[in-house]
Amino acid sequence: MPARAAIVAEARSWIGTPWVASGSAKGVGANCLGFLAGVARNAGLVDLAEAFAPYRGFAVPPQPSALLRGLRRQLVGIAPAQARAADLLLFDLGDGLRHVAMLTEPGTIIHAYQTKGRVVEHRLIWTPHSTYRIPGIG
Repeated sequence: MPARAAIVAEARSWIGTPWVASGSAKGVGANCLGFLAGVARNAGLVDLAEAFAPYRGFAVPPQPSALLRGLRRQLVGIAPAQARAADLLLFDLGDGLRHVAMLTEPGTIIHAYQTKGRVVEHRLIWTPHSTYRIPGIG
């Protein structure tokens, strides 16, 4: 199982990748789920990468309830105060629970952000709906 630092390093190597609906290729294009699937795949977390497979090929985000159910099946829910680097945060940015980002350090996230048109890392400016840990990483 990769260490948190290795997962975050892989995520940071995607910075600047264009935002593309249904994309999951570093340097080519990714949406928020595709970005996390690609990071998981490249970090050796194949099971987690495959968990996002049902969302591939869709031009619109999954229904909020489906995304929440999928995250709960594959990840371990944790209290926001317990969040550490490489944990995932689910957000409602005004259109339901449709956006996922990775914590890179306290108060900082990385995600494929449609508004910016690319993968970006910035200060956490939203309150997460829920927070998740990848099973098996400490």
